[in-house]
Amino acid sequence: MILINIKINHQNNNLLKTIIIILNMDILIEIAIIIFSSLIIYLAGNKFAESSSKIGDHFKLPRDVKGATFDAISSSLPELLVALYSVIIFKQFEVGIGTIAGSALFNLLIIPSICVFVAPVTFKVSKKVISRDALFYLISIFTLIILIIYFKEWGLIISILLLLIYLVYLKEIITHTKLHKKNFKQNKQNEIRFVKEISIFLVLMLIIGIFTFFLTNSAINLSYALGISPIIIAFTIIAAATSVPDTVISVINAKKGDIDDATSNVFGSNIFDILVGIGLPLLIYTLFKGPVLIDFVNLEIILGLLGSTILVLYFFAEDHTLNKRQAITLIIMYFLFLLYVITLALL
Repeated sequence: MILINIKINHQNNNLLKTIIIILNMDILIEIAIIIFSSLIIYLAGNKFAESSSKIGDHFKLPRDVKGATFDAISSSLPELLVALYSVIIFKQFEVGIGTIAGSALFNLLIIPSICVFVAPVTFKVSKKVISRDALFYLISIFTLIILIIYFKEWGLIISILLLLIYLVYLKEIITHTKLHKKNFKQNKQNEIRFVKEISIFLVLMLIIGIFTFFLTNSAINLSYALGISPIIIAFTIIAAATSVPDTVISVINAKKGDIDDATSNVFGSNIFDILVGIGLPLLIYTLFKGPVLIDFVNLEIILGLLGSTILVLYFFAEDHTLNKRQAITLIIMYFLFLLYVITLALL
């Protein structure tokens, strides 16, 4: 071993200290932007969720259908925008995949667990939610894993495949809506000023879009400043921040006792994230730039999501009920997996 002694004079030492301070300031600024953007997304997400729910009621949708469509799509807007920004602007498609995987894990383990504790009734979902929404979510997960393992170049065919699966899911939703719409009675309290709600909806969508961009940009910059993979930041920080609207919508519905609405929002959001949140940005990028090379080295993240999915479905399998003890198990599982991902970053 060769030891090299470096003599640092007083001037060089001061320069080194200055560089360290500047680097630390950059990190603090990026963290501040992430926190502020997340706060704005949370505040806008509250109103966004309320507006979306009113619009869904205006169209006289069954509770589980509204949860799987209006609630799920509107609350998944941040994840979709992160995926669009990451592939079109930042040229890092893996950030979008990491965000969607992290958000899906958060939605699956944390949101139902919180809902169990705030719901005034037993957290029991209907058979329709399990046989339709959970089934399509499982199909989405398996599709994502197969694509990541066997395809290193994603192009037009893969984007169309993902979007087609989502269209099949929507077809099931539409069929269910037609069968049940005639039994849905709208209360006069649900009547809204439709133009006003649409205007609020669009303005909030713009606000969420702007601050999601700042969130994505600062998270990527932070990953470079800390010297860790952007995928890790996407899976942890971006995913948690973009999952706020999903959480708000499901918790509000759970407090009302609308268990199907709350649960179908979770599965519907994850389905939308995986199939449209990846498929649509991929389609746009492929049409203008060509195929995307995928180098997703952290496959255990996706496999962990699959394992969590199987566990949640196992809990629901017996009587479609999630109890408080199971909810605590899911919360612990989420934080253990998060700790594992952070350990990956440190190593």
